[in-house]
Amino acid sequence: MGLQELAIFGLAGSGLGTALGVPMAWPRGRRSPDVRLLGVATILLSMIAGLISARVAGLVPASGPPEHAVNLLGLTAMPLLVVYIRQATDAAPLFRGVSLLWAPAVVYLGYVIAGTAWGFDTDVRFARLLPVALGFTGFSAAYLWRRPSASSPALVPPAWVVGFLAVVNVAQIVRMSFGHIDVIRAIVPLAMSGGFVAMVVFIAWRSAAARPEPAPVVPEPATDKAVTPRYEKSGLDEAVAPELLERIERALTRDRLFARADLTLGELARAAGSTPHQVSEALNRYAGHSFHERLNRRRVEDVKAQLLDPANDRYTIEGIGLSAGFGSRSALYSAFRRIEGMTPAAFRAGARPCAAPSGLGAP
Repeated sequence: MGLQELAIFGLAGSGLGTALGVPMAWPRGRRSPDVRLLGVATILLSMIAGLISARVAGLVPASGPPEHAVNLLGLTAMPLLVVYIRQATDAAPLFRGVSLLWAPAVVYLGYVIAGTAWGFDTDVRFARLLPVALGFTGFSAAYLWRRPSASSPALVPPAWVVGFLAVVNVAQIVRMSFGHIDVIRAIVPLAMSGGFVAMVVFIAWRSAAARPEPAPVVPEPATDKAVTPRYEKSGLDEAVAPELLERIERALTRDRLFARADLTLGELARAAGSTPHQVSEALNRYAGHSFHERLNRRRVEDVKAQLLDPANDRYTIEGIGLSAGFGSRSALYSAFRRIEGMTPAAFRAGARPCAAPSGLGAP
């Protein structure tokens, strides 16, 4: 395969990666945060592969704006992958100081803007940025290595993402060392395109193997008789159901997963190491309530515990509800009344008569 053929393969891989990333990051679709993060990063990396492939094919110059675009896209995409690895590993909200991950990109952009304005040479070889890329890769690998037991199934395993970053870094080092050889100049888009192909195949296989998510059910206790026809072809064994329910509860409790207002059945299933269909069956058939009802009950339990703690008297009931995962005051009061038979304000007043009144706690 010659240089032009490798460039064409890189451009094809760029298109494949973009076609994969756009539906994942589409703003109007119901996607979990880790899927959106991976989708945006995939689009940015696809653009890098496309630009490098176009440069190898002679379609764009090998310096100037295209080179700056490649560097900026890389400095933007790699922090997204770092956040994805943490999100997929811990199923946790964004960590404090996450914006600092994009400091190299901001500094680089400022350097280019200043150089353009003042007329000095802004050419930056990737060798100067390689320590930053290696730093992101090393940080991701170390984070994943320190949390092997906390890892939960994700759209793409975090270890694969770390491996992909490592392969791209090695490809860059080889390109810088042997760039005088024509074929070697195409090794980066080749590595990226191969990664995109592997990702598409993996996601397609996983989608084909997964059972479709069942339709939402009304949040009322269900009987075996009512749900048996729905799950008659399920692979969930009755003896395994209690253990799955325990994993579901651990997944909800770990890192306060239940407190995520946008938590989906698919995310909970991945965190519990199961499928959405089996998690739905375990909750409806063996626990007697739906996914949404289980979330509401767990959130109400958390609100009650917070209301009983005198240290929380300075917080409004609405604020406590938000911290437990209720998206609004009305959702909190509706669930609390249905489960406890009273409002949160009445519960606080009845359980602890001396508690400070809350301005938002009137029923």
